[in-house]
Amino acid sequence: MGIASILKQGKLHLNTVENRIEIDHGGIFIPYLEVKPRDWGLVYEKYVGQVFEAEGYQVIYRGLETGFLDQGIDLIAEKQGSVLFIQCKYQNQKLTKSRIEWILNKSSKILLEQHSKYACKITFMLVINKLEDNFSRRIPKDFNYHLTSADKVVYPLLEYFLSHNHTQDKVRLDFREIEMVI
Repeated sequence: MGIASILKQGKLHLNTVENRIEIDHGGIFIPYLEVKPRDWGLVYEKYVGQVFEAEGYQVIYRGLETGFLDQGIDLIAEKQGSVLFIQCKYQNQKLTKSRIEWILNKSSKILLEQHSKYACKITFMLVINKLEDNFSRRIPKDFNYHLTSADKVVYPLLEYFLSHNHTQDKVRLDFREIEMVI
């Protein structure tokens, strides 16, 4: 049984004392050492989804259900007229300009299809584990985007991601850091 199937079976708990993932308080457990590096992204998606559920959102786990066919949307969270399309990134490498453009491009088709189905403006949210692990403070060499307040910008590529709010009006872009400590 793959990790996605296991994660769909119940609520995720991270047991940092025994270094294992538990589903529904120990009914099923997986030692951290047995989790493949590529599977931590799925664990993170489940973790993030549960954070939004705790905030009162109804969450659809697209990444767990469809795998690589999720069209760049791992989670859909809805609450009282608010709809979030969420891309989760759990990695220990910096996001590059081309990676950010890939994220935006991959999700754009489904976002454009979905925006007309909702009475409210939808939000595409990039959720990452740790800001300093995913975004560099340096301005990349190939960075030809003009920042209006460069002296105040701490993470240029995060600013670049959010700047796409000015290039379209159908979807609002947002960002959130949700740290999963293991």
